[in-house]
Amino acid sequence: MQKPLLIIGNKNYSSWSLRAWLLLKAFNVDFDEQPIELFHPSATPILNEHAPTGKVPVLVYGEGDEKVTVWDTLAIAMHINEYLTDINLWTGISKSDTNAQTDNQDRINSAYCQSIIAEMHSGFMSIRNEMPMNIRATAKIQPSTACLADIARIETIFAECLKDRPEDSFLFGAFTAADVFFAPVVLRLQTYADASNITLQPLTKQYCQTLVNHPHIQAWQKSALQETRIIEEDEAGEILSLVGVLAN
Repeated sequence: MQKPLLIIGNKNYSSWSLRAWLLLKAFNVDFDEQPIELFHPSATPILNEHAPTGKVPVLVYGEGDEKVTVWDTLAIAMHINEYLTDINLWTGISKSDTNAQTDNQDRINSAYCQSIIAEMHSGFMSIRNEMPMNIRATAKIQPSTACLADIARIETIFAECLKDRPEDSFLFGAFTAADVFFAPVVLRLQTYADASNITLQPLTKQYCQTLVNHPHIQAWQKSALQETRIIEEDEAGEILSLVGVLAN
């Protein structure tokens, strides 16, 4: 099979690109990546060729009548799980593990994992709007009541998933697609929470640290800090400090 190509936006800002990229990396799919500049004319020909919605991320492979095009990160996750990996994205367990296939707890975890992914995919609009992903920045905002309610709901999800798990655990023990879909939230909290006097629960802070320690997330952040473009549409709040190339 031809190696898949993932088209993504600026790593400092593009939360949905991070999700698709991390899905492929974490679940051992060999792929090429093609970055584009968000909100820039240079991206138009690439998006016109590959992206039916004109948005990133887009996963493509094959040619002619056999070309596969998958857009929207949730669809990309489902496609990866069905066709491109030997690991079950919803449980983090090998598909060849026959015991797991009949284990009721894994079925419960899979259902919960899919549900919180769908909730993240379709909701939390206030935190998205008020706390856009901006990896290189520390920024202060005045969160609305709706934004704080989003954060509270996210903390409840984390607490329910991590109850009785080891200190350095991912949401379902093994790394799953749920960790992928909540990764941009963790990076948003890293940018805004302390600077905006948003108090997080100890378990939330613990999980955030576990996730930012993940090697693929660290690799994404390292690349993001080398970017120099500032996209005003994705900037928010009072910037208190910067790291990376723009800090020099």
